[in-house]
Amino acid sequence: MNIVGSSIPRIDGVAKATGQVRYPSDYSLPNMLYLKLVRATEPHANILAFDTTPCRGVGGVYCFTADDVLENSFGSILKDQPIFAKEKVRYYGEPLALIAADTPEKASQYAGLIKVYYEALPVIEDPVQALGESSPAIHEGGNLLLHIPFTKGMPEQALRDSFLVLEDEFYVPVVDHLYLEREAGVSFLNEDGMLNLIVGTQNPFYDREEISRCLGIPLEKIRVHAATIGGGFGGKDGNTVQLYLALVTQKTGRPAKLVFTREESLATTYKRHAARIQIKVGFEPSGRITAYQGIIHYDTGAYAALGPAVLGLGIEHAAGPYVIDHVSLEGYLCYTNKPPASAMRGFGAPQTAFAMETLLNRAAKMLKIDPVQLRYLNALYKGAEGSLGHSMEHTVGLKEALTLLENSSLWQERLSNTDPFIGYGMAAGYLSCGLGKGILDQAKVEIQSLADDTYELKIGTVEIGQGSNTLFVQLAAEALQVTPDRIKIVMGDTALTHECGSTAASRTSYICGNALLQAIEDLKRQRQSGVLNPKGIGEAVFPEVKKSNLGIGLPHSMYTFIAQAAKVRVLKTGEIELLDVFAVTEAGRVINPTALEGQIQGGIVMGAGYALTENLQFNQGIPQTTSLATYLIPTSLDSPSITAVSVTEYEESGPMGLKGAAEVGTVVISPAIAAAVSDVVQHSVSELPISREKLVKHLIKKLKGSD
Repeated sequence: MNIVGSSIPRIDGVAKATGQVRYPSDYSLPNMLYLKLVRATEPHANILAFDTTPCRGVGGVYCFTADDVLENSFGSILKDQPIFAKEKVRYYGEPLALIAADTPEKASQYAGLIKVYYEALPVIEDPVQALGESSPAIHEGGNLLLHIPFTKGMPEQALRDSFLVLEDEFYVPVVDHLYLEREAGVSFLNEDGMLNLIVGTQNPFYDREEISRCLGIPLEKIRVHAATIGGGFGGKDGNTVQLYLALVTQKTGRPAKLVFTREESLATTYKRHAARIQIKVGFEPSGRITAYQGIIHYDTGAYAALGPAVLGLGIEHAAGPYVIDHVSLEGYLCYTNKPPASAMRGFGAPQTAFAMETLLNRAAKMLKIDPVQLRYLNALYKGAEGSLGHSMEHTVGLKEALTLLENSSLWQERLSNTDPFIGYGMAAGYLSCGLGKGILDQAKVEIQSLADDTYELKIGTVEIGQGSNTLFVQLAAEALQVTPDRIKIVMGDTALTHECGSTAASRTSYICGNALLQAIEDLKRQRQSGVLNPKGIGEAVFPEVKKSNLGIGLPHSMYTFIAQAAKVRVLKTGEIELLDVFAVTEAGRVINPTALEGQIQGGIVMGAGYALTENLQFNQGIPQTTSLATYLIPTSLDSPSITAVSVTEYEESGPMGLKGAAEVGTVVISPAIAAAVSDVVQHSVSELPISREKLVKHLIKKLKGSD
């Protein structure tokens, strides 16, 4: 019975397509209170006075502030973010108070009656500016949250000795996850006093811990259940609505519902980090990379969130998936007066990959080397040393991926292209799997044989659209040699599952899959000893690198690899049409080919938005693009023809040979697109999204030059 390796349909596909599933905003409960946050109208200011009297004593209306919580701080790494700002606001839209009322209209009405008096403070929008001596301190400790330095070899000397040295400064903007399902959830009490939350979340066990710590509710009296998630991409890994829902139900005893508007979601929730990246890369005449030097500033917004880990990953991936003997890195994570930046698909790698891959494409042109061959010459291989000095002790199929790309019809047709407005470009990259060195990364999974000859599988992570629920069913069915319909799965419920960590870091399939296979082995042992309806328990721990002194999280023990090529048409108006993409992924053994292809396609479209249209713009700290009319993402009509293929490998440490693959598709498509555009305009791109105005200027120069 060959279930693994087959494209079985998604187990939740029919229910989603027919509208049977319930997303967090679909829930409605009797006697429910509707919630509305009172948000700051200044991006940086001292709070002088706060008048909530219009809401006090009004029937059916409740008002909550910082005075109503036990611990007014939360955060995934640092507890630096208040639930409600009390003395100072640090970004536009920061929550100040919460109104609960028996109708949504009344909640909005009374939220608008709250009066706040401010003393405005200077606004910082740029991470480099944040470190200036004259910049005001956003936090008491200053604006530098984290500095990561690293040096390997003698990069300065290696650069001096290089045949060719290229350097530039790159800029990438703040962008939003833009999931169709906005942040939402409901809360209620059971008859036994258990506080229940049904929310859009990527980590229900973390939510439970924060609710307990901030509100003083015992852990055993809190149940968090992840509803069907309408997109996550990292933006639901942390508090959005959870603490506010829990507070209202704790204080009133009544069910509560909170759904952010699209404007709230765009203006105030977690973002991808903007960054300024200065790099210098040296080359031999053959194209071999001699040295890499980078100074990287990440804009983490007003609070840390997962920013320290994001900077770490950006640093780790900055020099790309290449063998480089001499490396120098300086990473800075800076506070600014913007909404907190946190996890987003690729987790810091797309920013630095854009810079490195763009310089590699420039070098290929100057050295007259095919850009695929330039990367092949320098590509990592199993046993090679990564940029941070750690050994690749897992499958490394980058050279195989580059070979497939080089022989693809898309890359070959560039050799005969005669259309001056058609361009081709490529890039290669990788993305780590797991939480990293020194971070507890484990999972515990349960599977039980039921009387009706089916199995119930319980896993604590969350299905956020990546297809992990189907993958787990496939693994279980294959290991048990039964049909997939005999496997029932429960996921992401603190009352029914064991903790398995966050659905993040491209770790879920690997770590939970290994725990699942252990649980099945336990079940089989019990069955052989005569246990009726046995329940198997399995645990797994993510492997760590053997050698590292770089601090928490760095480096990782495993990576997924990708090579992508793009074909574009650049119109005389500066408009860019993304026509075709060819992508090759090495993610170990492919469990469900269609599911992997879907992940790569989704990552490509998200990366295309990063390259071409998306930019959450600010004016003195106030977001300017807070609707889908002004914040532009690719639609199905903008999506290119995509061919996604895989390199066949078998990762010995992974469940049935797999590695994580949900994020890697978005890491390097933006520099591939930028290279294709540069192929047309004969001018390199160093800023995203690619400016139409600048393209027109270069096109005019090109057309005049051809006269």
